[in-house]
Amino acid sequence: MKKNNMKNRQHIFNKLILILAVASFLVFPACSQTVDSEVTPEADDAGLEVFPNPTGKLLFAAKPESGDPFDIFLLHLETGEMERITRTDASDISPDITQDGELVLYSSDRARTYDIYSVALPGGKPQQLTAFGMDETEPRVSPNGTNVIFQSDAFGDYDIVLLDIASGEETRLTEADSQETQAAWSSDGEQIAFLSDRDGDFEIFSMDADGGSKTQLTDNAYYEASPVWSPDDSQVAFLSRRGAGHFQIYLMDMADGSETQLTDLPQTVHSPAWSSDGSHIAFIREGSSGSQINVIDLESGIVYLLLDEFSKYAGLAWIQ
Repeated sequence: MKKNNMKNRQHIFNKLILILAVASFLVFPACSQTVDSEVTPEADDAGLEVFPNPTGKLLFAAKPESGDPFDIFLLHLETGEMERITRTDASDISPDITQDGELVLYSSDRARTYDIYSVALPGGKPQQLTAFGMDETEPRVSPNGTNVIFQSDAFGDYDIVLLDIASGEETRLTEADSQETQAAWSSDGEQIAFLSDRDGDFEIFSMDADGGSKTQLTDNAYYEASPVWSPDDSQVAFLSRRGAGHFQIYLMDMADGSETQLTDLPQTVHSPAWSSDGSHIAFIREGSSGSQINVIDLESGIVYLLLDEFSKYAGLAWIQ
């Protein structure tokens, strides 16, 4: 009994760490409309060059001003056109988008607790997809656009839940006595990476798309977070807090399990998102005066400035 009580206290402590970690990234009738015809960021104080010739679309949550709630925005990288997808008094975070660019999913606390919402583009009205009465966040849409995975604390601990978008049918994929969060689809839709503290601290795991064959991918004393598969599923990018204590991006080779540190910046970074060709990763970098979106070239290691238009960013998705 004493051992179980200690384990329960550890899970409660880990859940508080998770909540505080998410808060540290964040604090610091919807419509689709153009807010800027062109976005052309200047080089930042660190002297970063602006990312040359970006392509695709970048979806993100942002605060236009420091006192504003988070809303969802879609940036057309070739033209600089910016669409504001949501505009409410609530906090809209954790956005994702289908590969065809026609459906945006996100988490919003407009009903007091965080639930999963969707909005069709262009100009659709938000549709509430979950209503557990607890927090549902971090929605990630399957590569074929039919299912969404998200984290829910409706079961006491956070667990990963699968939602069929068409039918509304929900399937609980994890049921361990631990926190399971931040799930991400492999590009072929057959695997899901996720975060779990089932061994005492937060590590990266994978499982089949139906919740079977759970496998631990990292095993160390550090806090891991935010796994994201590469477009060819050969690597997983993830965050880890090592060394000086700032979250940085690491890459895991799925063939041999080897890990390589990708970023080495004096600030915390988060929300990694791969380019469609696997050559770059966009991420959010926190700073004393706010945050900005950067891009790193995987071959050269050069970090570029992509966007510093807003006060604060939270969550990225990058599609072609």
